[in-house]
Parts: sequence; C-alpha cells; structure tokens
Amino acid sequence: MIPDKDMQSLLRKFKGKKILVAGDLVLDHYLEGTVSRISPEAPVPVVALGDGCERKIPGGAANVALNVLSLGGESIMAGVVGDDKDGEILLGLLTDAGVDVEAVIRDPDRPTTVKTRIMGRNQQLMRIDREKTHFLSPDIEIMVRSRIDSVMNEVSAVILEDYDKGALTPGMIEHIIGGAAEKEVYVAVDPKIRNFWNFACCSLFKPNRHEAGRALGMNIDGVNIAIEAARKIRKNLSAEAVLITLGSSGSVLVYGQDDLSQHLPTVARHVFDVSGAGDSVIAIMGLAGGCGMAVTDAAKLANLAAAAVCAEPGVYAVKPDDILREAGRYE
Repeated sequence: MIPDKDMQSLLRKFKGKKILVAGDLVLDHYLEGTVSRISPEAPVPVVALGDGCERKIPGGAANVALNVLSLGGESIMAGVVGDDKDGEILLGLLTDAGVDVEAVIRDPDRPTTVKTRIMGRNQQLMRIDREKTHFLSPDIEIMVRSRIDSVMNEVSAVILEDYDKGALTPGMIEHIIGGAAEKEVYVAVDPKIRNFWNFACCSLFKPNRHEAGRALGMNIDGVNIAIEAARKIRKNLSAEAVLITLGSSGSVLVYGQDDLSQHLPTVARHVFDVSGAGDSVIAIMGLAGGCGMAVTDAAKLANLAAAAVCAEPGVYAVKPDDILREAGRYE
C-alpha cells in the first residue's frame, strides 16, 4: 500500500491535467419507485413511481469525463450524440458539470444512446436500451477526427472509452493513437470485443476478465491465468502495459521490459453496485499516465477507486477523498 502522505501527493498531481475522453456517450435514465405487489396481468412486479422518481445522468464515456473532473482534472469530450432531445439533455448535463463538449458532434442519423433502468427497492428490475450501434458514417467520422486533432496539443493524455456503440471505428482508433504518438501523449484504453485487437501501440490497455477471455478464447478463472492472458494481449497489441480487472479477485497488471506482473487483490469491503467502477479505473489510469506516474502506483490508486465506487448505489464519479478513505479502511 502507498503511504498516506505519498498517496495525497500522487492525487494532487491530477489537478488541472487536461484529458481527452473519446468514445461512446450514453444518457443513463433512472426510474425509481416502490414495489408492493405483483401484477395480475403477468408475474412481474408493479413499480409505483412517486414525485422525484426520474433521474438522467451522463453515462458511458461521458461518465469517464465526469470522473476525470471529480478527480481534479479537466475533461474534453469527443464523440457523437443524436440530433434529438436526449442529446441536448446530455450535452447540457456535461456542460453544466464543466466538461468541454466542443469535440462532440450531433449525428442526425442515429439516436442518442439511452439506457433506462427501472429500479425498485434499490434493485434494478429492468433495463431498456435505445440505441444504434453501427459505425459512424465517413462524413461524421471526419468531423469528429478534425475536432480531436484540434485539441491534441492541449491534452496530457487520451482515454479511449469503447462501449461498442459505433463511435470508435477502426479508422478512428488508428488515427487517434497515431496522432497521440506523434505528440508523445499517453493513451489509455477501455475496450469492448468488436474493436479489441484494433488498439495497437496504446500505453495502457484495460479489459475486464470476460472481454480478455473472449478475445483470447480462454477461460480466465484464476490470477495466474489472468497474468498469462495479460502477457499475450500485451505482446499482440505491443502495449506498454495491460491491466485486467477481475471483479472480486481484484486485478492483474503486466508491464515493463521484462513483462513484470503484479496482482492487486480487491480492497472492497461492501459491494453495493459495480456500475461505473470500470469508468473510474480508466479515469485514474489516464490521469496517472498524463502525469508520468508509475503504472504500479496508478494501478493501486485505481484499485482503491473501484472499491469506493462499488460501495455507492448507481453510477458514481469517484473523488480523491474517496480513495484516501478506502486506503484508511484497508490499512
């Protein structure tokens, strides 16, 4: 564990670092009510909605941008929303929070991705998704690339947050990583399966156990196998480091010229909701990379951040104080 004084020093390095977050923006829509009976029409619960039952918050890559802000950094968001009311709401929420949305394009050919979660007794009963997941049209992709190119000189790191909704095309990924390499800008990646092998030469690659297992065609059911998988992924992608998250088993990190490995056991004491934990982890790794922080220290901070997020209901943007609190509990 990092000593408390040193941890505070590391977290202070995030202050004011400007991070470009490129990927799939999502509007998370919550309907929360009470459940007291089963419907006579079908064996399903009846959710009674009351006043103040509805919430809309930024999700997907937009939640990563909020995590960057809450950790002390500055966020530039790149991607697309639909030319619709939900897109207007999502851009308004991000702008009000302090996220720069100049690199977000409104695409008239797709709706804003909306995930509606129906909640009862603090449990998710159903999720309804409204989305189109085809890749961006060439015209829209060119517009997004142009906006990204215009801000690349301003940022300390790039986070590519792929929720597999089509914003990160193979060409877009290659363009961003190539442009970042020319500027010597750190690139942290949170992948999904469709583009998994397209993130060659990134700085940090962070799949979860299931994504890594599917991509490699192997069952990752233990720490040693996870380390083996991380080494294979690192070699195939020529990545500087690979961090595989393992849920209740923590995470494994592979890095360095000698393919060094490290297992970070979970420090979560109470898991209320895992939603958004991966977003917080990649935000930490991106900020840390932009600061030139050692990847081993970054992974320790990210492990504590994940524990803090899992203890909160719903999607939650982690703060430095949350990380320090979790460190104190772990000690």
